[in-house]
Amino acid sequence: AYDPRVKLILEDRPRGKGHAVRAGFAQASGDIILIQDADLEYDLNDYERLLAPLAAGEESFVLGSRHGHGSWAIRHFSDQPGQALILNCGHWGFTLLLNVALGIWLRDPFTMYKVFRRDCLEGLTLECNRFDFDWELLIKLVRRGHRPIEIPVSYNSRSFKEGKKISMFRDPLTWLWALAKFRCQRP
Repeated sequence: AYDPRVKLILEDRPRGKGHAVRAGFAQASGDIILIQDADLEYDLNDYERLLAPLAAGEESFVLGSRHGHGSWAIRHFSDQPGQALILNCGHWGFTLLLNVALGIWLRDPFTMYKVFRRDCLEGLTLECNRFDFDWELLIKLVRRGHRPIEIPVSYNSRSFKEGKKISMFRDPLTWLWALAKFRCQRP
């Protein structure tokens, strides 16, 4: 069924996550922005929990943490356990690096479930096009004084054989570049 409140944005070719999210920002009209990857790893039933602190006026920025069930590992690939281990270890290493660089303590800063008030974006220029977009957005919001809270969400990780698109070699280099660039840039 068609819902007139929903806008579908189609592009002629893939241009990356950052480009797609910026296109969505340009069309968004509500007071709260929610970013969720479209790869079905996240559960839509978590929306209410994620939106509640913003709707109550208690917070400006919420992250849906994939560590909600107490496990250190967020990726469980039954068909690729070695790659899952590498990604989980990399996640913790990059999380520590980001936490130290920003003076914060988050368990899952790279979650693809981000919710924030629209006014958090005012005057913000975003430029990254791949998964470094998540780093850029987080760093810029934190440096502007928006401290995210983490709320546990349901997460069902996909393996590379199931379509995961992250590059284990190229993307970490872009994350390090984004951290260096946006941590040192004026907020």
